[in-house]
Amino acid sequence: MKKRILSVFTAVILMMCVFSIPAYAVGDVIDFTRDSIGLYPQQSYQLSLKANADAAEYKSSDPGIVSVSDSGMLQAVHPGTSIITATDKKGNQATCTVIVRDGKSPESVVLETQSLEMTEGESHFLSASVLPDDVEDTRVYYSSSDTDVAKVDKNGIIKAAKAGVTVITVESASAAVSSKCMVKVNPKQGHGSFNVSIYGVLYSIAGDRKANMVVELNGESDNIRTTTDHNGNFYFDSVTQGSYTFNIYKTLQSKKPTASGTLKVDGYDITMSCIINGSEVVILYQSDAGTENVKDVTLEKNNITLEEGSSYDMSFKVKPSDAILPVMNGVSENPQIAMVDIDGRITALNEGTTVITFTTSDGKISRACKVTVVSSTRNTYSWIIIILESAIIILLILMFTISYRRFLRNKEREEGLLPPAPKKGRRAK
Repeated sequence: MKKRILSVFTAVILMMCVFSIPAYAVGDVIDFTRDSIGLYPQQSYQLSLKANADAAEYKSSDPGIVSVSDSGMLQAVHPGTSIITATDKKGNQATCTVIVRDGKSPESVVLETQSLEMTEGESHFLSASVLPDDVEDTRVYYSSSDTDVAKVDKNGIIKAAKAGVTVITVESASAAVSSKCMVKVNPKQGHGSFNVSIYGVLYSIAGDRKANMVVELNGESDNIRTTTDHNGNFYFDSVTQGSYTFNIYKTLQSKKPTASGTLKVDGYDITMSCIINGSEVVILYQSDAGTENVKDVTLEKNNITLEEGSSYDMSFKVKPSDAILPVMNGVSENPQIAMVDIDGRITALNEGTTVITFTTSDGKISRACKVTVVSSTRNTYSWIIIILESAIIILLILMFTISYRRFLRNKEREEGLLPPAPKKGRRAK
């Protein structure tokens, strides 16, 4: 009987231990995100491991060439080659070769742009140069964070594969000196790669601006809808080359349009006509309509804090309120800390502080936002949960063990195997 109870107890405890440990805490293999790294003397570089691997110890085969801290921070000392070994608590190991080069180190990598928009199937050469000009080794190395979205070859030619966002890293002969370019790949359009953005204002016959009206464009492969704002403004992004019919509805539930017409996009020449109450009305189009009236553009936030890997979509306010928001081009002071794409999305990459500046195409208005990137707290919270679960399990085991021992002692006393327990009471004087 005792053996059966112990067997069941052991099985229960094992099941509790197995199912209480999160999947991300279990692993048999660790590996560095890269197999080799190039540095120059006096430069530092933070090593990183794949997935959620966690190294308990780092060791350099030659600390006189490269030293490594307990957190995996490399410090190049002298030209040569050293092997860095990371060991986790289970004894699993990963290695990385570090080459410390001789000569003058690059100081920066300058790219033609920090953000790029492409269409599926397109190719683009990303130009990069190493500064200062007197650096002996001017080679650069390209890599993509998501090769499913876009690949880049050793010559810097980016090939857009499918819709999405990826980051192209351009590294110098030193891993500590690099730059990044965010690439957004759009789906391939049915009418070709040419497209335009259309701004418009919807008026009534009496000349009043019509708010909350539904404007619909129908093409051979596109069906786009939008709603006018409180000033009657509407906007279509990336309207491809071709012919369209458009309808205007009072509400989304309306089945019969209050007006209909045609739209033709042929290069930058756009013609529109509309039939209202049986009469044809010619609609004038101006590519930058409204932007010439802009007096000021302000940012929603001038100071933001993000965790590594998170993103924030910057919003803009235009003055006067009925003016059309112009294109705001964002540039990061340090794209290794945070990047910004053409849509104003800020992505936090590494811990630190940078400034992102948004400027209108004509350069007349410029606004800056300070971005502070902090380390992610997710791993810390995960370990706290693991520790709490472990403590609860240990407490349950102790409580069960104490109760089970009392049960056995009482049973043995009942069977006469142990003397009766002493009665509680006052001792005789």
